[in-house]
Amino acid sequence: MNPESGTGSESRTIQRPEIGWIAEVLGTSISAMEVRAMDSGRGFQSTTWQLLISCDPPGSAPERLVLKSETTNPDAHDFTHLNQSFQREVGVYNHLVPRLQNHQPLIYGCSASQPCWLLMEDLNHLRPGDQVLGLSHAETLATVQRLAVLQAEFWMDPLLEQQAWLPAHSFWYQHPLPELVEPFFEAYAVRLGDRAIRVFRAVLEQGDAINAALAERPWTLVHGDLRADNLMFGGPEATPSATIIDWSWACRSLGCMDLAFLIGGSEPVMQRHGRLDELLSTWHGALLERGVRDYPMAEARRDLQLAALRCLTTAIAIFKFALDPSVSVRTALFVDQAIQRHSALILELEAWQALPDPIALD
Repeated sequence: MNPESGTGSESRTIQRPEIGWIAEVLGTSISAMEVRAMDSGRGFQSTTWQLLISCDPPGSAPERLVLKSETTNPDAHDFTHLNQSFQREVGVYNHLVPRLQNHQPLIYGCSASQPCWLLMEDLNHLRPGDQVLGLSHAETLATVQRLAVLQAEFWMDPLLEQQAWLPAHSFWYQHPLPELVEPFFEAYAVRLGDRAIRVFRAVLEQGDAINAALAERPWTLVHGDLRADNLMFGGPEATPSATIIDWSWACRSLGCMDLAFLIGGSEPVMQRHGRLDELLSTWHGALLERGVRDYPMAEARRDLQLAALRCLTTAIAIFKFALDPSVSVRTALFVDQAIQRHSALILELEAWQALPDPIALD
């Protein structure tokens, strides 16, 4: 099977889906196929198409599918290739989530070798999350509940250690470029306040110790980039159901990493105010209901503080996008909102208490 790809440096990516190749993957004959490029403003790591298919015989394959391949942006492609992002996502869908009941999206074909790709169920009938607008509290709760189902299934499961494609404690934001640090502080010191900036500096100074502390905690399957743009919602707005997509940064690590990244990046500050205990207890309670043992609430709370510290460097890592003079309005808003939300979470949780070398803010 040879998916259509470019030449030279472009040969590592699919340039456009080809009807014969899709038919071969599905094991049917396709009489017509319409290819629609999907919104590229939300995804930094992939190129995605919606495929509208007419099969012969009718009904022998889904009429709508989504094809996801590695990004055609050369800079982003090199970064994701270095971190084996697509291999992680293919691995999750191939080896892990088949254990889960009613998991979406269904996968009809995939390849972890270049050009990497996933042919999957079309979920465009669901409501997409929006990182700039943020999640409603009901959407955040639904995501927390779904996350707990996934993480309970793989809690301290030796199977994860056997997956060569699944790294441990590997996060795209944990090593921000050193040259971004001082420009970031110059831009945000007044807006974030002295207390937050002092925690930022402590996190940067104690990064290795924070990583070591993470490695000592219970682990499970972690999404690694759990935010609104990687979520889809069905059902009523007041009681939605959540679907988690895009496992490009999956790893084996502390479960609270996803919880802190989700709350810190995607629920607006004023909406989550006073509701952190509810979110934590919902996640923790769902884990216990599904068989997780020897994990008291006090440890979960401390783990959430530790995870929020590790997630804090997200703010510096994404600040580079704000320095690009050609940055889109949506990306600029995305960056600014994420920086302020993650920074506020540190103060809301009093997360500095989990620093390996404690500091006093008062």
